[in-house]
Amino acid sequence: MKRILLLVIIIIPFFYCRKQNNSKDQDLIVPESREGAEQFVLIDTRGNRKNWVLKAEHAQNFGDSVILYDLTVAFYDSQGEYNSTLTADSGIVYSPNGNMSALGHVVVVSEDSTILKTNYLDWLNKKKKIVTEDYVEITKKNSVITGKGMVSDPNLEHIEIQSEFNAVSRDLKEE
Repeated sequence: MKRILLLVIIIIPFFYCRKQNNSKDQDLIVPESREGAEQFVLIDTRGNRKNWVLKAEHAQNFGDSVILYDLTVAFYDSQGEYNSTLTADSGIVYSPNGNMSALGHVVVVSEDSTILKTNYLDWLNKKKKIVTEDYVEITKKNSVITGKGMVSDPNLEHIEIQSEFNAVSRDLKEE
């Protein structure tokens, strides 16, 4: 009986240590970039028409997604005409569907000079929509709109604020 108890006491720590070592190995698993690029450019087209052109100072390819740093995206309408430009500190483009996420000092400027500012947004490529659940500030001519959560087309013409909507009209006087 003492031998069995001694054997159990010796075996349990062995399995416990082995289990701990396995969990330590799992914590060390970090995806590595397959490829990296400087001055990265990606163009989404339908036929001969551009949908968007993405440029980034640096990019890392992780298979089905590309992580981007210091990015700019020019959006085009269904006729291939320029709509707006998005800039952000970083982002991700998902290769299978062309969806994107932008984060950090995200600014979208439309052709009519409407400006959208937020910290995070997504581009839904199939729907051609800009969406966010974050706070937004939109400056359009002499009014400023703020709120939380937004859905918009890329030219910032049809904007839907989800909650906490506030609008202020400014009287711009020439000096």
